[in-house]
Amino acid sequence: MKTKTILKALPLIFPIVGLLGGAAYAKDYPERPVRIIVGFAPGGANDILARLIAKELGDLWGETVLVENKPGANGAIAFEQLARANPDGYTLGLGTAGPTTMNQALQKLPFDILTDFTPIVHLVDMPHALAINAKLPPETLAEFIEYAKESDPPLAYSSPGVGNSGHLAMEMLKQRTQMDLTHAAYRGAAPALNDLIAGHVQAYFTSAAALLPHADTGTIKVLAITSDESMASLPKVPTMSQTGVEQFELPVYGGLLGPQGMPPEVVEKINQSALEVLASPTFLEALENNAMVAVGGSPDEFSQFLASDLKRWQQVVKEANIEL
Repeated sequence: MKTKTILKALPLIFPIVGLLGGAAYAKDYPERPVRIIVGFAPGGANDILARLIAKELGDLWGETVLVENKPGANGAIAFEQLARANPDGYTLGLGTAGPTTMNQALQKLPFDILTDFTPIVHLVDMPHALAINAKLPPETLAEFIEYAKESDPPLAYSSPGVGNSGHLAMEMLKQRTQMDLTHAAYRGAAPALNDLIAGHVQAYFTSAAALLPHADTGTIKVLAITSDESMASLPKVPTMSQTGVEQFELPVYGGLLGPQGMPPEVVEKINQSALEVLASPTFLEALENNAMVAVGGSPDEFSQFLASDLKRWQQVVKEANIEL
């Protein structure tokens, strides 16, 4: 499978004048354990990615990199804590669309993703997939769309909460296909998935990684995935474009951010270390096994992505009239 990895040249050439102190600081970094804050409970796609990158960075640096789970408020609690952290590079955050760009598109937060953080590296895209209860007649996305349009009362779909990536993904699909589905918001991913399997709701849009353990059990049908091409971890599942829903862009990102005001030299060192990890065949295989696609790129490219991602979700929220 192709990846979307954008790897820059690893060697760094720093201007000597005026940067000797910063370069020395970056050379010695890290001198003590680094922690990565995750806004969700252990076991989900965000936690999996954080632990994968933490282990690789720790091995590369010869220093401990800890993952600290701070669930609550769709990840906003963790990012409020990150915004207040010392910008010395020893407290980082695993950023995803839910607690950052999606949340900010929905409500006023105690932080601004574009001004209160330091973008470091866009690690991965996390493709999402649409699943339905296995007892429903449709076998393809096109069949499900027609089935949903003819259903009275409307079918129900679950999500782990208002503003979650799966909620907004389904609202995007509704906009594109003129389906009428009723949203059932749950308190977390586990009950949302369990009620899909039990048939209390008929559909669920979530990260492909969350569906992997159930894809071949006969309890759900995975109809389509939002990646650009089919994934080895879900080889039988077509992409959205292959099912007839063209240009269904859902860049649910995973990346590293820090508090605003981090030393540029430290940002560059973390970025280059992450790019080295992303170039590792072993790491790429681990991502593939967890339905994630490597991206990479510079801090500036990540910053530009966050700005465009926020704009995208603001438009989705406005058009769907989503309110908390």
